Amino acid sequence: MLSKILYILLALIILMVLITVHEFGHYIAGKIFKFKINEFSIGFGKAIYKKTRKDGEVFSIRILPLGGYCAFEGEDEENPGKDAFNSKPAWQRLIVLFSGVFFNFIFGILTSAIYLMVAGYGVPMVSSARAESPLQVGDKIVAINNRTIEAYRPAADLLADYANDAGLTVTIERDGKTQDIYIEKLNTTDGYFYVSDTTKIYENLYVQSAPDTFVPYSLDDFKQLIINSAVSGDGSEATPYKPEVSQEFYIKTTDENQVVTYELYTVDKMIEDKTIVHGGKGLSLGIVYYQVAEEYGFFESLGKAWPFAFYICGVILSALGGLFTGATTIAEMGGTLTTISTIAEYSAINPLIILYLFPMLSLNLAIFNILPIPALDGARMVFVFWEMISKKPVSRKVEGLIHTIGLFVLLALVIFLDVYHIFIMPMLS
Repeated sequence: MLSKILYILLALIILMVLITVHEFGHYIAGKIFKFKINEFSIGFGKAIYKKTRKDGEVFSIRILPLGGYCAFEGEDEENPGKDAFNSKPAWQRLIVLFSGVFFNFIFGILTSAIYLMVAGYGVPMVSSARAESPLQVGDKIVAINNRTIEAYRPAADLLADYANDAGLTVTIERDGKTQDIYIEKLNTTDGYFYVSDTTKIYENLYVQSAPDTFVPYSLDDFKQLIINSAVSGDGSEATPYKPEVSQEFYIKTTDENQVVTYELYTVDKMIEDKTIVHGGKGLSLGIVYYQVAEEYGFFESLGKAWPFAFYICGVILSALGGLFTGATTIAEMGGTLTTISTIAEYSAINPLIILYLFPMLSLNLAIFNILPIPALDGARMVFVFWEMISKKPVSRKVEGLIHTIGLFVLLALVIFLDVYHIFIMPMLS
């Protein structure tokens, strides 16, 4: 319970850092152009710390760590005083509004470099292969169709690009040498099975060599046996797909009294436990692989951070586009509480994910804020653009009302998504 609370606090800190970076972008640009700034706040609600400078500018930390703001003088006024937001030239206001997004993007680049330097990237290592495949166990795949695997160009994406091709060329490292191998995709009319989860069988898989005598069975040999097994059945409930394995396997268990038992582990039970999974047509290369880490150096990380950040942006934009095509469902969206919970959950699984969350969430915040949605920077920039084109601003009261309505709509959406995840989804599942 204590560790969960700590991870939730960590998630709050991550969000607050990113929001502070965003608002600091507005602040720095405002100071450069001598905008009058009334307050720079970290958080919302009642102030728990407040300091006022001689020029009247206030810095505050507020009790609700779910946001922040940089309040400029005269943002929604028709005839504001000198140095107020709406008294400044339109191009300066445009830069100030864009600077929050810009700072989040630059922060995303910098944290991407840190993440790549520490975590590196994954390349596929073949863990099992069908007998007819030209690839072997231990082959490391470094490129697909002459496209090198990178952090911003993962193997799964490269394989998906050639999903409908008859075959593809993979560049592998084998016994210290690099070579190209052309793989024709296997006939997967019935698909095949592969080992998906080793939790239950790891160091617990045995075969019977004689009455009352059980010997361990190699996990690697078991993987090869399963992937090379013929698949019977037609996939229906009457004759479901299952690998044809003549060998009988047993699972060793030891109870609290150190009594050892060996339970027959049938193919049906393996399928039920999802120890082995039917690959279907999607695994037509006839291999199963796991990811091994490759390291980037310091300067290499700085160079790779840019395409990696743009790759993340592409993933985010694809998810946003999915809202209109139906590819992204409500279950895949979340409000503030859901985001915090998700950050805490994944951080507890792997601390390296914390490093990845900084660039991912920072770039997410940048893209979201540039959208022309009322109350966000993108919509405010649209109004400034209109003023620059028409030479006349929209009524400040009308603009303020539009942003206020937009803010309430966004808050309602955030609350709905959190309610959906916390209360509705558990009832539906």
